[in-house]
Amino acid sequence: MNIAIVEDRDFDADTLFSFIEQYKNHYSLELNLTLYKSGEDFLASAFETYHLVFMDIYLEEIDGVETARRILEHNADCLIVFLTTSKEDIWRAVKIHACFDYIEKSSLNYLRIEEVLNSAWKKLRFRAKVLEFYSGKQKVRLPLSKIQYLVSHDKYTFITLENGQVLRYRVTFSSLFSILEKETHFLLCNRGLLLNMDFITRTNRETFIMADGEAFPIRKRNRTAIIQKFNDHQFEKLNEQGDISWIN
Repeated sequence: MNIAIVEDRDFDADTLFSFIEQYKNHYSLELNLTLYKSGEDFLASAFETYHLVFMDIYLEEIDGVETARRILEHNADCLIVFLTTSKEDIWRAVKIHACFDYIEKSSLNYLRIEEVLNSAWKKLRFRAKVLEFYSGKQKVRLPLSKIQYLVSHDKYTFITLENGQVLRYRVTFSSLFSILEKETHFLLCNRGLLLNMDFITRTNRETFIMADGEAFPIRKRNRTAIIQKFNDHQFEKLNEQGDISWIN
């Protein structure tokens, strides 16, 4: 994992660096860590190669939120953890969908860094996974994290991606479900409907609403258990990313 720290205060940068090094040594992981003292210096580097960035919000000239916005224009998959002396400013980062997590400097300690890095590893491992199958003679490889949902129709399976693109393959839904049923991000909400829970925006207890606005019915049988699985997934995401519900 390539990690950057963008922090203009030497004490905070050195403290964070030492905690990450401690984590690296404890778990014997390959972590490449680089320090930057300003958003300008970071943006002048090969910043799109970083998987995880610890970003101070209160940087001079280009602040952390603006720097994060520019990162995401070139590397939408980068995970950004904001460092702040006041969480009241996190709302700006949330509005541009740039906040993977945040750390108040007053609570900066090794356990908090360990928690953030464990969550980052988990997210990055999922992003690295692909759905691989054959449609006729065509070999298909799709990143799991980019799949919104799968829908069965006759002898075809339609796969809708994060960007709204709909792909049609002559492959049985059951064969794809057998691959994905062990992936905890995916939920079978009804016959022939498999949803990536990361893209479910809400439920009204009878349907799931997806990020693209599509609504899918939840089967009556085991409905309570299906909704509970989704709620558990949402709760886990909050634990991983930090509870920022106070912003709404």
